Amino acid sequence: MIRVMIADDEPLILKNLTSIIHWEDLGCEVVATAKNGMDIIDILKNEPIDLLLTDISMPKMTGVEVLKTIHDWKSPPLAILLSGYDEFSYAREGLKYNALDYFLKPIDYEELESCIQKAVDEIHLKEEQWEKQALFERIMKGTNVVDEESPFSYVVMVVKDSDHEMDVPPSSDIKVYSYPLNPTHMFLVLRGEEQGALVEQAERLASEMVASSRNVIFAIGRAVRGIMDCKKSFEEAESILKFSSFAQERVLTKSLVDKRYGARTSAIDAVDQAAEIVSRQFQEDLSIDQVADEVGVSVSYFSQLFKKKYHMTFLEYLRRTRMDHACLLLTTSELETYRIAEKVGYTDQRYFSQVFKKTLGVTPTQYRKQHQS
Repeated sequence: MIRVMIADDEPLILKNLTSIIHWEDLGCEVVATAKNGMDIIDILKNEPIDLLLTDISMPKMTGVEVLKTIHDWKSPPLAILLSGYDEFSYAREGLKYNALDYFLKPIDYEELESCIQKAVDEIHLKEEQWEKQALFERIMKGTNVVDEESPFSYVVMVVKDSDHEMDVPPSSDIKVYSYPLNPTHMFLVLRGEEQGALVEQAERLASEMVASSRNVIFAIGRAVRGIMDCKKSFEEAESILKFSSFAQERVLTKSLVDKRYGARTSAIDAVDQAAEIVSRQFQEDLSIDQVADEVGVSVSYFSQLFKKKYHMTFLEYLRRTRMDHACLLLTTSELETYRIAEKVGYTDQRYFSQVFKKTLGVTPTQYRKQHQS
């Protein structure tokens, strides 16, 4: 229930607001009333209040002064202001301080109820976002202690989906939280059953969601016991996700990956290692043979895996990396073109300019002029 405080120095209005509004139907409970601004502050210091309905013109401290006072508190209540006609401009000032809306007296109670419903929805949304963020931080922090007392098992699913937000299908026996981890989303599945069934349930959920989205892959981590142990599930899901560039399936689990793609683990790691080599040594004279040899994979197999993951050849990837750094130097330094060419791995300035124009559509000089202007 949303906890509500009503404040007004007119006893009749205070009584009407308490009795006429269908608070219970709105999912609310009036837990406190006040007749002046100082009373509001005292109550807020001792009572958790979600929604505050307050008159503007009250003794000791006005409604707007109350909002100004509590504006920087950790979690001030959402507020709806009540105002006389001569306080209209003052009421608008209250909107700067966490007031959702204001109502002129005499009050239209039907309109006020609609506004309260809007406030309730907003409060629930903020609570949901706060809970997700708090839960996410706990998961990412993790712990080495398994909560044997927890009645729930947990599974983390990392979702690779660059197209759109996921639509989570309703289910009566699972609870799903989503977190934006750009460009992926993470879903936490909770269910108070044995762990094998939990993973199977997560696979079924993922399959339902795959059916409604074209470009999406799920990686499902292990089932764990206790919320603080979820980091292990998340880390396993993240490690599984790297197989998404090679696997035919769109729902991946540890058992499936071990069975069908375990032999490729070293090769996949080699591709990631190759990309790191490019990022560190792009200014050197790198060849595909040299990099494939350094990561311990044959050139032909390396070429196949690299293109599968990055959707371009190794040489295209190297060129793109060099061009990105060249663009950065052209726009942030006064270095001459031949010096920039050297810094990104080209000893021949003429060839560098040709590659740059082929990639960007303009010469290095033209690119610099366009972006400096």
